[in-house]
Amino acid sequence: MRKENFNFKILNDLVGTKYGDLTGLIQADGHNNVTELYDLCAEHDISRDKYFLIGFGLSDFTIQGIGQDGGIDCTVLLLEKDKYAKSFDEIKEIIKDAPKVDVIKRRFRVNYKDLGRYIKRIDALMLTEMSNYIKDINIIDEED
Repeated sequence: MRKENFNFKILNDLVGTKYGDLTGLIQADGHNNVTELYDLCAEHDISRDKYFLIGFGLSDFTIQGIGQDGGIDCTVLLLEKDKYAKSFDEIKEIIKDAPKVDVIKRRFRVNYKDLGRYIKRIDALMLTEMSNYIKDINIIDEED
């Protein structure tokens, strides 16, 4: 799916580290779309019958470096089905013209070694502050 199909502005206040030296985009694939993420949520008492998943995040704030304590914090953004609707298409019709939508944020911890059960691929690329001074880029790929 194209990046233009996603509203990244709604995440601006939800993502950040202490200094924010690098900022960027990330994409991930589940094994079967986002089905495994619903399974992960269920393992942490977040019911698929009650919530519709609209966001998933990962964070590791250990000062020793990522992965050092063996776990990662997961954040999920959820819509309450009782408040909006039960299916994707119904929810979409209700929220598309709403000026603001109520989103539930929940956090839980997962062992790094278990993360592969829920996410098949991940790709992240971040920029430094220097990127603010660049209007457009021409990538010269020097991979082997």
